[in-house]
Amino acid sequence: MSARPLTVPTPDRPHGTFSASDLADNSPLAIIEWDAHRRVSLWSQRAAELFGWAQEESRGKTARELAFLHEEDQARVTDLVDRLLAGELPWGVLQCRTYRKDRSLAHCVWYFTAVRDTSGELLCLLTQALDVTERELALTRLEESERRFKSTFEQAAVGIAHVSVSGQVLRANSKLGEIFGYTPQELIIHGFSDLTHPEDFGPDLELALKVLQGVISTYSLEKRYLTRSGEVIWCNLTVSLVRKLDGAPDYFISVIEDISRRRRAELERDALLAREQQARTEAEELVKRRSAELEAARSALVQAERLATAGQLAAGVGHEINNPLSYVLANQTFAIEELARLKIPTPGVDLEEVQKALVQAQLGAERIRDIVRDLRTFARGDPDTMGPVDVQATLEFSLSMAAPQLRQRARLVRKYEAAPFAQGNESRLGQVFLNLLVNAAQAIPEGAVGNNTVTVAVREGEQGRVIVEVSDTGSGIAAEHLPRIFEPFFTTKPVGVGTGLGLSVCHGIVTGLGGTIEVESQLGRGTTFRISLRSAAQFYEDVPKSNAPLLRALTPRRVLVIDDDPEVRLALARIIGAPHRVELAETARDAQQRLLIKKEDYDIIFCDLMMPDLTGMDLHESIAMQRPEILSRIVFMSAGAFTPRAVSFLERVVVRRIDKPFDPAKVRALL
Repeated sequence: MSARPLTVPTPDRPHGTFSASDLADNSPLAIIEWDAHRRVSLWSQRAAELFGWAQEESRGKTARELAFLHEEDQARVTDLVDRLLAGELPWGVLQCRTYRKDRSLAHCVWYFTAVRDTSGELLCLLTQALDVTERELALTRLEESERRFKSTFEQAAVGIAHVSVSGQVLRANSKLGEIFGYTPQELIIHGFSDLTHPEDFGPDLELALKVLQGVISTYSLEKRYLTRSGEVIWCNLTVSLVRKLDGAPDYFISVIEDISRRRRAELERDALLAREQQARTEAEELVKRRSAELEAARSALVQAERLATAGQLAAGVGHEINNPLSYVLANQTFAIEELARLKIPTPGVDLEEVQKALVQAQLGAERIRDIVRDLRTFARGDPDTMGPVDVQATLEFSLSMAAPQLRQRARLVRKYEAAPFAQGNESRLGQVFLNLLVNAAQAIPEGAVGNNTVTVAVREGEQGRVIVEVSDTGSGIAAEHLPRIFEPFFTTKPVGVGTGLGLSVCHGIVTGLGGTIEVESQLGRGTTFRISLRSAAQFYEDVPKSNAPLLRALTPRRVLVIDDDPEVRLALARIIGAPHRVELAETARDAQQRLLIKKEDYDIIFCDLMMPDLTGMDLHESIAMQRPEILSRIVFMSAGAFTPRAVSFLERVVVRRIDKPFDPAKVRALL
C-alpha cells in the first residue's frame, strides 16, 4: 500500500471508529493508492464497482498493465503524475477517460495527492476518482442537440425568427436576412414592425392575440413585407408560441417563406387565362359581329343619353344649390365684417369666438361652392375654356393634392405677393402645378424634412405678367440634361418612377396658354421651375388681383338688384352695403318699370340671368332698344343653369357676369 512497510503500531480500534480502509470502502469516490513504482497498492470497493476489476485482480499492476487510461489522455496523466512525484505540485485535478474491464469508457474527475513522510520521502500516490460519465453523456447529448438546432435554424430553406411577446426580434437566421436584405443583427434592431406593409398589420396582430389567449395554437397567413430596397414582397407567415414550464408565454416562432415568385406566377397564370378567355370571347364575337356592332351602337346611344341627363341633372342641382348658397355665403361675410367692426364688448358673449364660428361656417360653405363649381364644369363640358384664373388659389389646390408626397420629404414655404389673375384654364394650370410639385418632392429623399424645403412663389412680373415659381433643395439636374428636360420621354428618374412625359405636357400646356416655362438647376443644390403667364387684365376689365382685400368702394353708388329670390336680393345688398344705396326689384317687369318707364338712373345694375316670366335676357333686349346707353352698367348673375337660349345669348352679346355664390371681392370691384 505504501512505498515501504509502515512499522507504526496498530492499537486496538475503539468501538464506533473507522479505519482508513473503512473510509476508502465507504467513500462515494473510487480510491486507488499507488506505490512508488506506480503499482496498485489499494483498490477500494467503489473502484471495483466503477471499473470492473476486483481488488485481487488489480493489486500490484500498473495503469499500463490494466490498459486503464484512454490512449488520448495517457500523456496528460503521465505529465501530471511526473510533476507530483517530482515535488513540483502538492496535488492535482484532471478529468480524463478511463477504460473499464469490459472496455467501456468511464468519464472521471481524478484528484491526485502525493503522500510523503516527515523527511519528504514519498509514501504513496493517493488518487480519488469521481464518476461523471452520466454528466458527460448528458452534456454531449445537449451539445449535439444544440448543434442540430443551430444547424436546422441556420441552414433552413425558410426564414426563421424568435420573437418576444412584445414584438422584439430575439434571434433570426441567415435566410430571413437574405429575404429582407438585412443581416440577422440588423433584423433584431429593426423588428417586423418596420418591415410589415402598412396595410397588412391588422390580421397578423389579431391572430397573434388569439394565440396568446390560447384560442388557437398556431396560425398561417400570406402578407406583404418591405425589403431594404423598398421592394414589396409576398411571404407566407406561420407562427406558433413557445410557453414556459409554468405555461406563461415565452416567445413566438415565426417561419417566413418568400412566395413572391409564386404570386407572380399566379398573376401570370391569371393573365394568361384572361388572355385565353379574351381570345375565346373575341372568337365568339367574330361569329356575332353584326349583332354585337348593333348592340354596341345601341349601348353608345343609351350611354350618351345618360351622360346628357347627368349633365342636365348636375346643372340643375348646381343651380338649386347656388341660389341659397349665395345668400348663405353673403350673409356670413356680412356678419363677419360687422363683428370685426364691433368694438363694444357684450357681457356674456364671446364675440371673438362667434366670429371664429362664422369663419369656420364660411369655409364649409366655400367648400360646397367649389364642389358645385366642379359640377357646373362637368355639365358645361368645357375643360379648355379660357378665362381669368386665380393662380394662388389654383396653386393651393395643387398643394393639397401633393401634400402626401411633400410632407415626408421637405418643409413647405409659401411666398405670395400681390399678383393679377392669369389668362388661362384653371384645371390645366392645376395639372401643371401638381406635376411640378410632385417632381420637386421626388427629387428629395425621405427622412430629412428639417433639412429640405419646397418653395412656391407667386408675384407680378414685368409688363403685368403673372410669375409662378416652384423650387426645391433636392438632387438637382445635371447641366448636360437641362437642354432636353422638356423633350417627350426624356427623364432622369430611375426606371419605373417616371414616363418622361410630365414636363413635356407641362411645357405644352403653358406655351398653349401663351406663357413660358423655364428651369434653373445645380447638382446637389436644387431646381427652380419658373412659369410666366399673361395677365387676364389684357383680356377683361375689372379683374381683381388674387389677394385683393374685401374693401368697400368709398364713392357712394346707386345700385339696382334684380332677382326673383328675395334672400339672394337681400344678401347681395348686404355685401354691397354702405355707403351705397341699394334698391331691390323682385322681377324683370318691376325693373322695366323703373328703368324704361320712370327712366331712373343707376350706377350699376345686378340682374339675374334666369327668371320666370320675363328673363334677364328679355330685359337686356328691351333696354338695348330704348336705353342702350345704360347697357354697360348691367352685370348679369347666374347660378349656372343655362338654357340653349342663355348659352347663345352669352356667346353673342358681350356682357359682364358674376357667378353665384358671390365672391365679395369681385362684387365690390365692380362698384
